[in-house]
Amino acid sequence: MVGSLKSAYEALVARGFQLSPEAYALLESSASPEAVATRLLASLEKTGEKPLIIEGSQIEDLLKPKPPPAHSHRPERSEGVVGIIAGGGGRQIAGTVGDFREYFVQRFRGLERILKSRADLRDASSVSSIPEGEKWRKVKAIGMVTSKRESKSGVTVVLLEDTLGSAEAVFRGNLKEKASRILIDEVICVTGATKNGRTIMADDVVWPDITPRIRSSSAAEDTYVVMTSDIHIGSKLFMRENFESFIGWISGENGSDATREIAEKTKYLIIAGDVVDGVGVYPNQEEELSIKDLNRQYEKAAEYLSMIPSHIKIIIIPGNHDACRPTLPTPPIYREYAGQIYSMGNVSMLGDPAVVSLDGATFLLTHGRSLDDIIPALPNCSFKEPQKAMAELLRSRHISPIYGEKTPLAPEAMDSLIIDPVPDIFLAGHVHVWGLTDYRGVVVANSGTWQGQTKYQLSMGIEPKPCVVPVVNLRNFRAMTLTFQ
Repeated sequence: MVGSLKSAYEALVARGFQLSPEAYALLESSASPEAVATRLLASLEKTGEKPLIIEGSQIEDLLKPKPPPAHSHRPERSEGVVGIIAGGGGRQIAGTVGDFREYFVQRFRGLERILKSRADLRDASSVSSIPEGEKWRKVKAIGMVTSKRESKSGVTVVLLEDTLGSAEAVFRGNLKEKASRILIDEVICVTGATKNGRTIMADDVVWPDITPRIRSSSAAEDTYVVMTSDIHIGSKLFMRENFESFIGWISGENGSDATREIAEKTKYLIIAGDVVDGVGVYPNQEEELSIKDLNRQYEKAAEYLSMIPSHIKIIIIPGNHDACRPTLPTPPIYREYAGQIYSMGNVSMLGDPAVVSLDGATFLLTHGRSLDDIIPALPNCSFKEPQKAMAELLRSRHISPIYGEKTPLAPEAMDSLIIDPVPDIFLAGHVHVWGLTDYRGVVVANSGTWQGQTKYQLSMGIEPKPCVVPVVNLRNFRAMTLTFQ
């Protein structure tokens, strides 16, 4: 997609809509895709409709020439469109500049509060409080990173802002490695001395981070939680036999004596998004679908989930392939498409992110879309080891610190992507590569996939590691993996 077509497609996706193959083809063939998208959004806003899939007939109607009104020879004027996005708490949000400004103010205040809760930063202040004109005054300045650049002399210069002002922080020598870790839009504290009122010669940088923790659980005996995601039911690359082997195992029907014992003591199953492959998620997706109807995909998913013993509690959050709003935070999967799953007595459908307590253990669940943005931005991180990037999110204390890249954010009244409280277990998926690590006492897990390598992943050099399931014992927080290949 290039030019007008790309802009039109992104505008529709940003408002929460997906395109059927027919609708996409009609949009592509139109003389002005952007104008068609604008008219479509205006029409949907006027009627109050919120279809998940834009059908070809809706685009076709807009392409029909309209005769001018009999009483006027003036051309019809297109009205401006403001996208209306349903907030996670039920409040409708217009994506205006003011909404986004308030959103980032709330982000700054929330992370500033976390930074100031540290014993070594209780005397820290925001960057606008730095006295102007004073040279070599020791400061601890908190700000949001709005830019980062390398100067001609080889130093790293970071621009920090708060709600009232800004200052530059200069990183030299052995601090350049730390500076390379700083992400745009995250909130940090820079310590150092003022060269003048608007420039800080940094001697350190402090992230909100988490304090090392000792985990505790109310589970008195071995109790297991099984974590998976990215099943992609409906895809031709869905690894059906392997997934059915997993369903058989968790139902106690197969496996070794040791793994059967784990299955018998499994109390929870968490699915971190992309239950189905979806329809119209990306151009030409229909070529890779075995089930081309979204309702049928969820019906097949419900069929599989109904095979799991009813005593196992199933928790599901949405992914970017599911029938849901595409922005973070994301409300639960739309009931109108996944009604059969909603009707199951042992299933809880939650949004992204979600914080849940299971036997006294706190879980932070997210699909992991922001990994597409932060992995390329972080040194020593790659899609082969997503758990390392997830640990860096804990350091930033934010699920999606970078704004304006691949992860769309909704400007809600409060930033629910701030990581607070600190979880015992942090789970994500999305990148189709499983991974486990421990970061300051938090179990960090990426749950992999049940889908083979797609054409897109092949072009990007991403090699999935499918059919591997992380499992955590809630009695002692020991993590392991089970393989179904």
